[in-house]
Amino acid sequence: MVALALLAVALFYSAAQAWAATPPPPASIVLIGFAAPLSEFSARHGRNAALLAIEEANKDNPRIAGQPVQFQLLEQDDKSDVVVTPYVARTLVASKVIGVVGHWSSATTMAAAPVYSDAGLAHISPTAWTRELTQKSFKTIFQMVGNNAAGLAFAADYLVRDQKLKHVFILDDGGYLGTAMAGYFYENVKTAGGEVVHRASINSKTSDFNPPLQRAQQLQPDLIFFSGRTVQSGVLTSNLPRFQMQPALLLTDNVVNEDFLRNVAKTETPVMAIVPGTPVQRRPRMAALEKKYIERYDAEMTAFGAYAYDSVHLLIAAAKKSNSLDRGKIVEALREIRYAGVTGNIGFDASGALLRPDYTLYRIEQKKWVPVKVFGGK
Repeated sequence: MVALALLAVALFYSAAQAWAATPPPPASIVLIGFAAPLSEFSARHGRNAALLAIEEANKDNPRIAGQPVQFQLLEQDDKSDVVVTPYVARTLVASKVIGVVGHWSSATTMAAAPVYSDAGLAHISPTAWTRELTQKSFKTIFQMVGNNAAGLAFAADYLVRDQKLKHVFILDDGGYLGTAMAGYFYENVKTAGGEVVHRASINSKTSDFNPPLQRAQQLQPDLIFFSGRTVQSGVLTSNLPRFQMQPALLLTDNVVNEDFLRNVAKTETPVMAIVPGTPVQRRPRMAALEKKYIERYDAEMTAFGAYAYDSVHLLIAAAKKSNSLDRGKIVEALREIRYAGVTGNIGFDASGALLRPDYTLYRIEQKKWVPVKVFGGK
């Protein structure tokens, strides 16, 4: 009997050692799509922030449906081209991504949205703030920022009524988003009791602002509004001082960053910008993310990088909430989710629009972007 007992103990320990030596099952790779014009400064920061979110999520040894997973970012360059974008979107749909974070501009996001909607693939837009994005009945879109119509209504009302900038010159880049925003601002200036002294468009590729600025010089407006790409906004800002007038300038694109400030350092023009979201200083967790970004990439993160970061974490949270990698279940989880992100509390209405969005009006003071007024968010 003793011999049998000893044999049983030996067999037990042998089996336990063999079990302990067996490696855990390998983690399955789960892909998250990221689409943006990767040659552009701001988009690269978004991609980098998305990678930070992926790394953080993987440190927690995540599991979905009881199985270990490791998330990976699948990057696609849409070149900010609405012709290229649908091909990029179809490539991501054909892959095994559980959702897509992107695209970077409103025009490319609108071009991609029907592709993802038809495929039932979650599409989280970190930066596009066109109102149309959630008015087209796309089934899988989620907009991380408030819409431009509401933001421009706040800005126009404040600048015309409170700041008495009554005579407004409106200029846009002739593009999809630029023209739409110029139209919103035009209507809201009139509603606030202001006068639009001139409205014009330029070519989105030009750097020659002489014709519209010569016209503005004749009209001497209180405020010039420009809706266009960041590069053109910089050229316009730098050119204004040559025309012997001192209007305020209101911009709309992704200009609230250190790179833009360096490019327009010599201007004395009163420059403002209306952007979605609250100031960085009011986001309790933002400082820690910025520090982590600097340590990882040796550069300061742009404001929209935080939205890409939150978008990735949000998509992963939806996969965990649904406990599934099924695309449809992830979309349903995103509709229900309430998530405390770096950019604020995130939830969506039935159309995919952000609940209780806010907007900030900034002004350049002593070569820094300073928040002037925060709207919405209630």
